Amino acid sequence: MDPARLVEAVVEELACPVCMTLLREPVSITCGHTFCRSCLSGLWEVPRGPQKLDSTCPLCRAPVQPRSLRPNWQLASVVEKVRLLGLCSETGMEGDVCKLHSEQLKMFCKEDGVMACEACSQSPEHKNHSVVPMEDAAWDYKWKLHEALERLRKEQEEAWKLEVSERKRADNWKVQVETRKQTIVQEFEKYRQLLKRQQLAGRQVEVEAAAALASLEEEERETTRKLELSRDELTRQSRALWRMIAELEERSQRPVRWMLPGVQEALNRSESWSLQRPEPVSLELKTNCLVLGLREILKTYALDVCLDPDTAYSRLIVSEDRKSVRYGDTQQDLPDNPERFYRYNIVLGKQCISSGLHYWEVEVGDRSEWGLGVCKEDVDRKEVVYLSPHYGFWVIRLRKGTEYRAGTDEYPLLSLQVPPHRVGIFLDYEAHHISFYNVTDSGSHIFTFPHCPFPGRLLPYFSPCYSIGINNTAPLTICSLDGED
Repeated sequence: MDPARLVEAVVEELACPVCMTLLREPVSITCGHTFCRSCLSGLWEVPRGPQKLDSTCPLCRAPVQPRSLRPNWQLASVVEKVRLLGLCSETGMEGDVCKLHSEQLKMFCKEDGVMACEACSQSPEHKNHSVVPMEDAAWDYKWKLHEALERLRKEQEEAWKLEVSERKRADNWKVQVETRKQTIVQEFEKYRQLLKRQQLAGRQVEVEAAAALASLEEEERETTRKLELSRDELTRQSRALWRMIAELEERSQRPVRWMLPGVQEALNRSESWSLQRPEPVSLELKTNCLVLGLREILKTYALDVCLDPDTAYSRLIVSEDRKSVRYGDTQQDLPDNPERFYRYNIVLGKQCISSGLHYWEVEVGDRSEWGLGVCKEDVDRKEVVYLSPHYGFWVIRLRKGTEYRAGTDEYPLLSLQVPPHRVGIFLDYEAHHISFYNVTDSGSHIFTFPHCPFPGRLLPYFSPCYSIGINNTAPLTICSLDGED
């Protein structure tokens, strides 16, 4: 072998794979590769969101413990002797000469991505090509690398935010599933007790509860599978993005001789890369606690509710049979008696409840806003109050046509598959709970207020809210349960 080529080969073996110059403070890592200590430190400190990248070998991507770096003193001694012999320069190998013309390679052809000497730049091979001095090309490509890295880092930040968002959504969904499971079990137990009181067989309710749980578990498995696929795709893209950033970072730090070859190809790959958002996974639960025979059970506790006009806000118009209420166009001249609500569109039922089990239904139709439930008999009817149990209100509300909420903001928005046109309210005074059901959706459970000892007598609560738009003009109507099939 030609001695000059042999020397060149030896010098190349002593070059750091990252900076492509002679090793400085060479350290070996667990996979066996050797690098400059400073090169590894620079690569492993590239941030990833608020965290740092996992430490991996720049060549084989094997995981590395940063504390396991071992100084390679023997190799450091060899490198130092080569440096003293003057067999290489720190900006590139001495062999950087044109093999055809034996001239120093000082030019760079942007079209072909190769270095050339002055003679080569004038040859037909590079005719009509953009051939510029290597230093000029280096400045140009360093700026392009900087811009590419800026864009990719923004993509990296977006990918990291998406991963965090997906994890949070998945965690919230798991809580939602567990809550729904508990609701199904609690509802089953509650109505099993009702059946027991009536000395009726509860086999049908038990079968329906088991079917609801099985359906929920199947839905959980399928959604979990979709979430895992989405998360895996984000992780794959994030890793590919990190590798591309690490590659451009490493290339931008190389000496000119080793930075330019292949730089345009690397830039082209970075420009063609964009974060692909996974298809959104719906986390809306489809399985409700459906007890088809529930309504027949509840109807045995039907309460004949009538509205009390003396409690109605002055804009509310109560029907003659006291079974419906609507919002009027004008303020009525009504006496400001102590029972009447002064600030809010509220009217109460006449029947006081202080014990027992009671059920009634209200037709809400297509209204975009309404409120239903119960309240304490002695709630403040003249000043500002909040519709929460703390103030003596156990109420669910619809706002803006889609926002179903129990109480005030202390409770989350409710998710309903089917908008209710008729709502059932079941109150078990001794058990300290009030539940709401979507009669339109086969009696599916809407919400049950947590264990709430009722402080004294209660009254049914009704609010038609305001007549906003064409979908909020119909009255709220108390439904008759007598004589139904």
